[in-house]
Amino acid sequence: MTADRRATINQYIQSRGEIRFKELEERYPGVSSMTLRRDLEFLERQGRIIRIRGGAKSLAHLSMIKEAAYTQRQVENTDAKMIIAEKAIQLIHEGQSIYVDSGTTCMCLAQRMKDQHLFVLTPAPNIALELVKNQNIKINLTGGQLNRDTLTLSGFNAVEYVKTLNIDLAFMAPSAFTVQNGFSCGDYFEAELKRLVIRKARQVVMLIDSSKLDRNMPHTFAKLQNLYALITDKPLPEAYIKSVRRAHVLSL
Repeated sequence: MTADRRATINQYIQSRGEIRFKELEERYPGVSSMTLRRDLEFLERQGRIIRIRGGAKSLAHLSMIKEAAYTQRQVENTDAKMIIAEKAIQLIHEGQSIYVDSGTTCMCLAQRMKDQHLFVLTPAPNIALELVKNQNIKINLTGGQLNRDTLTLSGFNAVEYVKTLNIDLAFMAPSAFTVQNGFSCGDYFEAELKRLVIRKARQVVMLIDSSKLDRNMPHTFAKLQNLYALITDKPLPEAYIKSVRRAHVLSL
């Protein structure tokens, strides 16, 4: 009976994406709240659901949402990202040690990189898989814990590895940028890794499409004065242009 009930509860959550605990109690009026909570605990241990405040969600459903979100980002502002990538590719020269950040703009850059002798470090497994098509590019991943939302490896292991490397040119990608708060992202550990890469790199190039201007995310990882170049898809607003010039940053 217990196994059947748990199977039925799981099937319901998987089909709907989530369930509220009050709704679960209404569906099983003859079963105690404690027993229903144990059912949810069992399903969570099985890796089927994740309990939330007031109910539970399907893990499979959450994964699909995250995958869809990344796929959606891939097709947003595609023309802008292509323009940025074409500009950025001109800065790469054979024999360099390059860092390619995670994100869909950096993926556009990776897709356009020529098959030449380069050392490329990236925190993004999907970018590494794109670059592996090139026989002459030596590819290294930072290691660390994978953020499923951003497809980025970061954390202690990533930081310790990057400390051992020399980087000629780092292509970075922010989630947001304002003159006052600088370049920011939404994950603390990713911001920590970005800051380290910027300290290690001889030259830092920021790739940012215009949709990310005048936006803030929680963690600032760079200011204009940290950059060698800023690459955008269209001319910057006048206030930004003045700040870029004061910081002596190349604007492309």
